[in-house]
Amino acid sequence: MAQTTYSMAAQQLQRLQDPNVIVTNTNGTVVVYSPLTGNEIPQGLATDGSGSGFSLPALLWIAFSFTVGVPLMLAGFRGWRLSTGAAIGLSVAVTTWSVFVNTLDNVGISDITLTALVLVLFCLGFLFGLLEVGRMVGLLQLGIQGGLAIGIRIVLLRSLLLIPDPAAFFVNWLLVAFCGLASAVLVIWKQRVGLLLGSASVGTFFCALGIDLAVNQQSGMSRGLRYLIDRNRYHVVDTTSNGYFPPTSTLVMIALSIALTPAFAYAQHKLFKGPFCPVNDDDIESLHTSNESPVDEEPKVSGEEALRTSTPPVSALSNSMPLLKDRCPTPAATEKARGTEGNAFANDS
Repeated sequence: MAQTTYSMAAQQLQRLQDPNVIVTNTNGTVVVYSPLTGNEIPQGLATDGSGSGFSLPALLWIAFSFTVGVPLMLAGFRGWRLSTGAAIGLSVAVTTWSVFVNTLDNVGISDITLTALVLVLFCLGFLFGLLEVGRMVGLLQLGIQGGLAIGIRIVLLRSLLLIPDPAAFFVNWLLVAFCGLASAVLVIWKQRVGLLLGSASVGTFFCALGIDLAVNQQSGMSRGLRYLIDRNRYHVVDTTSNGYFPPTSTLVMIALSIALTPAFAYAQHKLFKGPFCPVNDDDIESLHTSNESPVDEEPKVSGEEALRTSTPPVSALSNSMPLLKDRCPTPAATEKARGTEGNAFANDS
């Protein structure tokens, strides 16, 4: 019986091209086997720190979404260090969360523990982004995250993701990566435009996530993010059986957040005329060569004109020290005296 079951597992693995094999026994129970050893892989719930309903982890994620999303959506371009801090904090938090949900076993850790750990690491990344050393990294991160936020929302606009075929699952991530790369290039090429769109995109993403968590709890965007990112072999049954089937309200909020991103970016552009960084704004612009000549740059003075217009050092010194006026005549006075002597010599001759 064990050999027959393992044979079925191997056949399904070959057909599905999946690292995990799902078979259903005679009782209708879904069982996952390892394709290497044939041993059963115990399964756990793929809650991934999201909590349930309005539990404490769920409330923390709602508060976090609005705390990060609203400032970036409304004034992310003027946030300066706060915005770069948020960008680095988000990179640390999302990376940590992704690593944990894909490496924990079927027992895992509690939702509140995982949530608290991710939020603490976000705070540490945020503090690093406040420092001058983290400013350059934060600028690039904010631009990249804006593109990733757009790509992820596009992928979540359909049940079972934009490309639902398991064999072509990677195409969803290719689209997300392309959006992030395009946004990074935009920040380097046109810093102001890239940062405006990046701030607005990340802000609208988290605002939509916070609203959806309050309305649909864990069955909307939260479920879609876990379905997209969680590929843990200990969560295969949960991921496969529950899938991602967002309610209509979730799809409307996602589409609306994408449509409003350019509007909020333009609003920030009109409100905040100055540069993103008040002091040093040309760090990223130095990565590319500008073909435009400076407008307000004063014309350079040639050496001959500089000699004519500059004040003689002795004259300047004599102005500050009157005693030198009588003892050290200026070059102009000397030339005048020589001219007078020359005229007198001509008249005598």
